Amino acid sequence: MRRLVLALFGAAILAVGAGSVPAAAAPSQVARASSAAQTTTQDSKCSPSDSSGGRVCVALVSSTFVGQATVRSYPADCAGYRVSLYDPGTGLAVASTSLRPCGETPSKQVTAGASRFVGLTAYAEFTMYDSDGVVIKLVYTDNLTYNG
Repeated sequence: MRRLVLALFGAAILAVGAGSVPAAAAPSQVARASSAAQTTTQDSKCSPSDSSGGRVCVALVSSTFVGQATVRSYPADCAGYRVSLYDPGTGLAVASTSLRPCGETPSKQVTAGASRFVGLTAYAEFTMYDSDGVVIKLVYTDNLTYNG
């Protein structure tokens, strides 16, 4: 499974390139439990699957972080979602997808070079919103660290 995830992320990097859409500088809306960061040059971390079969993953391919979410069944009140790469050192989003309509599976990917993160460490966050812009679901991964 790990090789499949890395292969998919690697293929996406080649297709998408290293471009990313900068996100507004806003701190994460949840208190994250700190965890030991994994040090590697090619790896991935995923959140556990939730009741809707959804999860978010962050992968490190060479020196680029890639975030992507999958959801089997979106909640009826889901109007949109966003996948972001956060810097745990600052608590700020470094890159994010645009607000996307619910129903896309897998989600659009977000990418950012490791050098854009303090301590070369990132985590991915998947946020779902209702039609009023209220967060209805928030899922995130553990930290992943680049050691190049």
